[in-house]
Amino acid sequence: MRRHRNGKNGFSLIEVLLVLAILGIISTIAIPSYLGQRRRARVIGDAQTNAQVLRMALETRKAENGVYGTTGTYTWTNGTPSNSTFLPSFTPKGNSKMNFSLLLGSTGLTYTLTVQDPTVGGATILTTTQTGSTTIAAY
Repeated sequence: MRRHRNGKNGFSLIEVLLVLAILGIISTIAIPSYLGQRRRARVIGDAQTNAQVLRMALETRKAENGVYGTTGTYTWTNGTPSNSTFLPSFTPKGNSKMNFSLLLGSTGLTYTLTVQDPTVGGATILTTTQTGSTTIAAY
């Protein structure tokens, strides 16, 4: 701050421009990072919600049939099931496009569900099992 000839205090144009340039640089770095975190949180939220819905459908199936299903891998790619007769009531919801892979164990009493984000090279978002053990990946 400088004192002008007429006795008034104020900032020079150079000082104001310097502050604006610094703010511009900070916002250029911070805004994309913030938007990326928002997207990641939305994707993880959608994955958790859809995984929970799928887990409930599997538990209903086990209660009715005694097993989760026959041994094998069942997938939903962008919401389209690989086997339309297995859990036809499950349709992934949300704006996030993700892929689900359900691996049923040899006894039909165990499973591992993996959710992947195809927009990030198929990165794994979360993995869960019939015991409720869930791992959220840092991707």
